[in-house]
Amino acid sequence: MARMASDGSQDSPHHDARALRVIHMAAVAAVLFDPTAAAALLEIPDAELGRLFKIRLMRIAGLSTALNLEVSSTSGRMKSTSNRGRRGSKRSESARYALIAEGKLLHLTDFLAASGISEHRLAKDLAARRLFSVEIGRNAYYPAFFLVDEFDRKTLAKVSRQLGNVAGWRKWKFFTTPKTKLGNSTPLQALMRGDAKHVLRSAAAFAEA
Repeated sequence: MARMASDGSQDSPHHDARALRVIHMAAVAAVLFDPTAAAALLEIPDAELGRLFKIRLMRIAGLSTALNLEVSSTSGRMKSTSNRGRRGSKRSESARYALIAEGKLLHLTDFLAASGISEHRLAKDLAARRLFSVEIGRNAYYPAFFLVDEFDRKTLAKVSRQLGNVAGWRKWKFFTTPKTKLGNSTPLQALMRGDAKHVLRSAAAFAEA
């Protein structure tokens, strides 16, 4: 997923055929689903409409993480990731970059734009462990699932704090890996169905391991 520049535009002016096809499909869906609302979109300034659309894309990418879905960039389908095998170091690094491409991990600029919080507030949340980041190369990236409206944000923050000083990538693994004690669901899936009590217990055990 292309990064948003500070003015809301993409870093690259290039528009590939797939991106244009997705925009076309979104426009068709909007007109078919609610023609009146679709017409109202035409009244929104171009820059603002683009900003809102990109923010929604980032939040949906976070939802796909919460639901444990993998978005294929080639076929456009989604498949379960519950039975992933172990990967070598190069494959693991490639998989991490794929999380950026899928919008599941967001650059600082994008995360701030989509969350609506300031960099100062983000720093306070990180210090309090209410959320976390992971490192790829020399850059920090932030999980898009923190943007998902379907979560109780306070509960999600509580689970993040429960993990304590665990490294960012281990926290990512905790949230996105199915666990037997959670009915073979990921902690994110369990939180979506309201099972905070067991997720917090699992997080405490994970932090102590």
